[in-house]
Amino acid sequence: MYLIGIDVGTGACKTLLFDLEGKALASASMEYPVRHPKPTWAEQDPEDWWRAVVHTLREVIKTSGVDPKDIAGISVDSQREAVIPIDKEGRVLYQAIIWLDKRASPQAKVIHNRIPNEDVLRITGVKIDQIFSAAKILWIKENMPKVFERTECFLCVKDFIIFRLTGEKVTDYSMASRTMLFDIHRKKWSSRICEVLDIPIEKLPPAFESSAVVGEITPEAAKLTGLKGGTPVVNGGGDRPCEALGAGVIDPGVVNAGTGTATVLTTPLTSPKVDPTGRVDCNFHVIPNTWEYEALINTTGASLRWFRDTFALREKELAERSGVNVYDILVKEAEKVDVGSDGLFFYPYLSGALLPFPDDRAKGSFYGITLAHTKAHFIRAILEGVAFQYLGTMDILGELGVTVAYLHLVGGEAKSDLWNQIKADVTGREIRVPLVKDAAPLGAALLAGIGTGQYRDAKDAVEKAVKIEKVFKPDEKRHAKYLKVYKKYVNVYKVIMRTYDLVT
Repeated sequence: MYLIGIDVGTGACKTLLFDLEGKALASASMEYPVRHPKPTWAEQDPEDWWRAVVHTLREVIKTSGVDPKDIAGISVDSQREAVIPIDKEGRVLYQAIIWLDKRASPQAKVIHNRIPNEDVLRITGVKIDQIFSAAKILWIKENMPKVFERTECFLCVKDFIIFRLTGEKVTDYSMASRTMLFDIHRKKWSSRICEVLDIPIEKLPPAFESSAVVGEITPEAAKLTGLKGGTPVVNGGGDRPCEALGAGVIDPGVVNAGTGTATVLTTPLTSPKVDPTGRVDCNFHVIPNTWEYEALINTTGASLRWFRDTFALREKELAERSGVNVYDILVKEAEKVDVGSDGLFFYPYLSGALLPFPDDRAKGSFYGITLAHTKAHFIRAILEGVAFQYLGTMDILGELGVTVAYLHLVGGEAKSDLWNQIKADVTGREIRVPLVKDAAPLGAALLAGIGTGQYRDAKDAVEKAVKIEKVFKPDEKRHAKYLKVYKKYVNVYKVIMRTYDLVT
């Protein structure tokens, strides 16, 4: 039997077909645009997602050679916080307002005036912010009242795909807990918040476990996708918790680092423990009766990409001529430099700072430049500067009672052995890199397997399907050196922070 995981991301849909041991037998992806009708707006056409899902499903079935009747189940993960208004006939009433959109900032201020932030945080696990679905729904209500009135149900991204596959309008706990409307203690929509914001609960879909079978492939969907009609469809969940499951992170004390433009550190919880300061979000995991902390670090991978595009033209040309990855060339240069980059510090706040030092005013900076520093020093300083953010964020998790045993690392940054080793040496924790780097669709596929009985539970699924490819153990001597460097790094930043008042 086989399983399919569909990952509906911000820039593309990626669909993978796995066997029960977690081996990817086929993969297909299709990109789609993000539209910006106004400077702070970010929209997507849900039909673009659906076309991409149909295309990639047909591709993986074709290229794998698997008989559709042998597909035990499918599931979906996706970007979160988006809002899609659907009418009684299932028609999309307005373009999806996705997580990148910032138009609902005024509505977030309205929410602040109606209900204390500490109450929202206590109930939902997240602080008041325009990124969450509640503010976006209020924007629709205030600016498009006819659309709001006609809306039977507000769906999130993967919920829309589930609806197209099965005809069922449902969501799961992990997606619901990113709306700022869901009570993470009671596993249901918060009547208090919905009443205060005047958002009818009946316009929100019923929420179930991520591993619940919520429908089956309809005859129409079967004809379009090549799947067998009646194939079970499992609820699925948000991209980050699905990624954690696909990386094998299901136990407290283990952290998954999902890397890319930014990095999210997630760690499972056995009960909802809300961060009273609001620095770290507390959401539902996709595993039954499990919650998670989500700690976001901004512009991690983006910092190295910025350096590549701005200062590494020679390396890019060399990479094109030799057929190697330009990042491999850059990292090779960084290997020549010792721990601490000879006093050169990099602060990766190219788009403001989130954890471990939240500050919207923050700017990126190099500190300590001398005539002795080379390009290799700058590259290594970037790698170390990002690793220092991991250490600082883990300190915050420690304040919340999380004792981090080791980390799993997936995404773009996981491809660099040197960077992985630096992170292990800086944090003093073992770094484990799973074999399957596309952890989110694997997590969705595992949910499909759990829901259809191919695995007993999440633990059984991880034991059978998640393989670790590489392990990076911290070097005690380098770790001791890095702790001394980090102390200086933080002290310097405390001074740099004071300069923001001079330029804002």
